Amino acid sequence: MIDTCGPLIDRLLHINAAKLNKIIQSQAAELEKRDNLPVSTGGKRYGLVKQKPDDRDFQFVSAAKSSIPAAVDLRTTGFVPPAMDQGQAGTCSAHAASSALRFLIRKEKLQDFQPSRLFIYFTSRVYVEGVAPSEDTGCALRDVVKALSTYHVCNERYMPYSDTKIAEHPPALAVANARLHTTFMYRAVQQSLSALKSALASGYPVIVGIQVYESFESDDVARTGNVPMPSDGEQCLGGHAVLCVGFQDKTQTFTLLNSWGQWGQNGFFTLPYDYLTNPDLAFDFWMITGFK
Repeated sequence: MIDTCGPLIDRLLHINAAKLNKIIQSQAAELEKRDNLPVSTGGKRYGLVKQKPDDRDFQFVSAAKSSIPAAVDLRTTGFVPPAMDQGQAGTCSAHAASSALRFLIRKEKLQDFQPSRLFIYFTSRVYVEGVAPSEDTGCALRDVVKALSTYHVCNERYMPYSDTKIAEHPPALAVANARLHTTFMYRAVQQSLSALKSALASGYPVIVGIQVYESFESDDVARTGNVPMPSDGEQCLGGHAVLCVGFQDKTQTFTLLNSWGQWGQNGFFTLPYDYLTNPDLAFDFWMITGFK
C-alpha cells in the first residue's frame, strides 16, 4: 500500500476536491427518513440492525475441530488496537469494523493509520442503506462490509471522530484519501462454536453482533468486564457490534473489544460461549481477511 497521507498527497487530493464534491452530493440525493435510536438509561445508543439472510454471502471455511487450540488471544500479537469510545452515537458497527481493519493493517505490516469511524458509518448508513444523514439509525454489519468494499475507508485525519457529527458528509479530501486504499476481502462466519473458534485460530478477529441486556450496563460489569447470561425478566436494550479477539476453553468464554473507552477490562470484556452461539442473543458474524 502506498503512502496515503502527507503534504504531497494533500495537494493531489485538493486538485480533485471539486469533482468529488459533485459525486458526494449526487450519491445522497434521495434518502429515507427513519427514527433515531433511543438512548438507554446508561446513556448509550445501540445501533446494530440485524441483517436479512442472504445466500450470496461469502463464507469462511472452518478448519477441522482437531486443529483448533484450547485458547486464542489475539491481543498477544500486538495487532489489536486500543479501545475507542463511540460516545452517545449509534456507531458501534463502524467502531468494530475500524478496529478489525486496523488489526489487518498492522498484521500485513502496512503503513499504520486509524480508519475513519465516521466515514464508515456514513457510507454504510447513507450510501448503502439509503438513510438520511441526520438520522442516527445504526446499520447492519453486511452493509458495513459492503460499504468498505465499495467506498473503501479514509485515514481518520481527514474525517475525525465526534459523536455529534454523524450527519456531516465526508469531505472531498476524505473521499479522495479513501480511494487511495485498496478494497478488503471479507467473509461471513457461521454461528457455531467450532466456526468462531476456527476463525479466531486462523489469526483474525471476528466482528459480532450481540443483544445487550440491562446487566451489561451494570456497575459490576463495568468494573469486571465479565458479562453474564441474561436473567429472566431482563429487558433487551438493543443490538451492539463488538470485536471478538479470543476464546478460552478453561473458562468457556470469548474475549471481545468494546467501544466504550476503558469500560470493563481496559475496554475488553468476556462473554460465555453459550451467549455467542445462541441466535437469540447474538447474530451476524463477519471477518475481514485481506486486501484485494
